[in-house]
Amino acid sequence: MRFLKSLQQDAKLFLYIYTLLMVFRMAFLLIYAGQMGSASMGDVAEALWLGARISLKTTAFLVAVPFVFGTIPYAVWGRWPADRIRAVLGSMAVGLMTLLFIIRIPYYEVFHQGFNIMLFNGLEDDKSAIWTTMVQQYQFWPRLLGAALLTAAFVLLLRRLLRTPVWQPRGHVRAWVGAAVLLVPVFAVFCRFGGAFHSDDGVPWESAARTRYVVLNEAVLDDGQALYRAYSTHKRATEKALRPIPREDLERAVARLGGDTQAESVEAAFVHQKATAPLVARPHHVVVILGENYALWPLLPEYRALGLAKTGEWLEKNGAHTYHFLPNGNGTMTSLNGFLTGLPDIGLYVNYKMGRHDRADALGIGSVMKHMGYKTVFWYGGVRSWQDIERFTLHEGFDEFHCADELPEQGESSSWGVPDGVLFDGIREQMKSDTEDTFYFVLTTSNHPPFAYDVDAAGFPRDEVAAKLPPSVPSDRATLDQLGHIWYADKVMGEFIRHAQQDDPSTLFVVTGDHAERFNFATEVSTWALSGIPCYFYGDGVPKDLLSEKAAGSHLQIAPTLAELIQPEGSSYASLLQPLMRSERAFNHRLYIANGEIGEQKDLTDGDFREAIEAARKVASWIVAHD
Repeated sequence: MRFLKSLQQDAKLFLYIYTLLMVFRMAFLLIYAGQMGSASMGDVAEALWLGARISLKTTAFLVAVPFVFGTIPYAVWGRWPADRIRAVLGSMAVGLMTLLFIIRIPYYEVFHQGFNIMLFNGLEDDKSAIWTTMVQQYQFWPRLLGAALLTAAFVLLLRRLLRTPVWQPRGHVRAWVGAAVLLVPVFAVFCRFGGAFHSDDGVPWESAARTRYVVLNEAVLDDGQALYRAYSTHKRATEKALRPIPREDLERAVARLGGDTQAESVEAAFVHQKATAPLVARPHHVVVILGENYALWPLLPEYRALGLAKTGEWLEKNGAHTYHFLPNGNGTMTSLNGFLTGLPDIGLYVNYKMGRHDRADALGIGSVMKHMGYKTVFWYGGVRSWQDIERFTLHEGFDEFHCADELPEQGESSSWGVPDGVLFDGIREQMKSDTEDTFYFVLTTSNHPPFAYDVDAAGFPRDEVAAKLPPSVPSDRATLDQLGHIWYADKVMGEFIRHAQQDDPSTLFVVTGDHAERFNFATEVSTWALSGIPCYFYGDGVPKDLLSEKAAGSHLQIAPTLAELIQPEGSSYASLLQPLMRSERAFNHRLYIANGEIGEQKDLTDGDFREAIEAARKVASWIVAHD
């Protein structure tokens, strides 16, 4: 009888938490109703149904703890404080889910997903900048107070529910208890698979996104499942990256990529001899601009009328470009690490894993440019403490590091750095005083949350853009503010390029983005729109047909392309991958480009290409592990 009584209390707790998760799900949809575009009631109903099923998993996990530590011991020993344990653990579960829901709102505004693998990036990020952003832009203290008040109210309701009477059978007690004992594991399996008794019929987080709408797909996952998604993806990536690689497997990977298996080191295996004359006269300055969130989508035909990337359009007409281009990773640091090390993303923040020896990695862009005789200078629009960026850039082949704290305060600033215009002004001043050939790598910050600059004062045509918005782009003020930052970053970058070229007509520019996937479309869009970035080469003598229409590549291929453009015949450079003028396919951490099409690597059917991707990752894992 004690077991049956306590089990009913667990059932109350289960129904309460389950209902609370559904309430949070519907509240999330109400908050972001403006981003659902043309979603029908059927689409919303499908998302709620899928969410109701997957939340069985989260609820069962939360209730299993008081069941194991409360109900089961109480069934054996009548003096066990099962009710007190359930009340405490249940209240903690309610408080946790309430807090996670409150956090999810600003998190979604930044990443356009519930909790994901970027959560682990935040553990290594600039704590001061994150804290300032949370307090100033995302109302940390009011949200925390709101979470506390909601938790208190929800816990009070829970306690009242748990004090309501339970059913007590007047006969056949053993039969009822026996039925309950049999039912519990069956129900646990049903919850485990998300409303099914087999994984093929369930709703796992990997396949929960089944509608055309981003907001609806994210509403399917409650915050518990979103946290599990973050943990699971990070765990998989880390385990794969750190797996042991036998020497013979490494040699096969080197050979598969065209490297010299007899070389003294893995890096030396990828030294290439240049057999052609330089394509441009040696520039005094070479500038690579890695634009924060400089994505391809504003340049696609369906979005060009918005006029957000006029500089991109100008570079397209006056330089060489490819729009079949992928970032190295899904965030700023994972992409930057690709430039600095010359290695594909393997799911690790190698800026914290590498650097135990005293030499720079020969495959990184800093080392390649130093080998070409350039002084190497890194400019970052943010603070030097972010992601240990100063130490890592100086370790990976850069002679100088400069950042926001060296620039004058001119009005607005962000917790992540100075406006791009101020950054470019500082770089231009240094360029004017250069007496030796210099390579500049520029990492911008303005097109980044909290999107708090006064872009209207800079000339952003807000009303014109709002009038041209297609159905796939939300029309709320926050979205327009973000569009204004896209416009501003593109505008000041163009001004810098034109002015720097006037100062030194020989300057060679490369422009690309660190990642896409940070803009929240109202509906599902093409993978090109969601994940693609552009890549431009512009300068005196750069042929417009440098890159063919079939050219495809990634960040790792910019350094060898510069070597092919500038270096004299007979010189050498190191690169894991081919330069862009000899590349028609590309890959990154998740996607591939082949035959002009983009897709996810899990769907790649080209066995040869799949082997090449795996070979590159094996080489990268080896170098990281033995650095």
